[in-house]
Amino acid sequence: MSSEHLTSRRRKRSGLSLLEVMLALAILGGALAAIGELMRIGARNAEIARDLTTAQLICESTIAEVQLGFLPLQSIGPVPVSDIQYQLDWLYTITVQPIDQEGLTSVLVRIEQSPEVFSRPVSFTLTRWMIDPSVAALTEESSTTTTGGSGG
Repeated sequence: MSSEHLTSRRRKRSGLSLLEVMLALAILGGALAAIGELMRIGARNAEIARDLTTAQLICESTIAEVQLGFLPLQSIGPVPVSDIQYQLDWLYTITVQPIDQEGLTSVLVRIEQSPEVFSRPVSFTLTRWMIDPSVAALTEESSTTTTGGSGG
């Protein structure tokens, strides 16, 4: 065989060059970095969604406690949540304000994560209009005196 025939045979050999391999590895590395960042963002958003759901549940529970009379109908806070599971992590604030509608009061409950524990605290606020307890007491007194049973 001639040397000319050997060199042409080497040129026809199929395969990947070093440049093609390095380019493919760079694309793969970039894709893996992007996927890793998307996973980190997804995990962070899942934590925020979980914390917001927890805050909403605690807020609804706290406003129900106010409605049922387990907590006083007065402005207080921020106070740690009484539930042992969330005691150090969550704080609640209750703001009671009269509104234009006579006999009703606005109760605003704000639940937030403790800033000492969390770097980006999540909060949730719920407002409910409730019958003013002083008006409810007057209404109860008048209904018991007017609807008292008559012996026959």
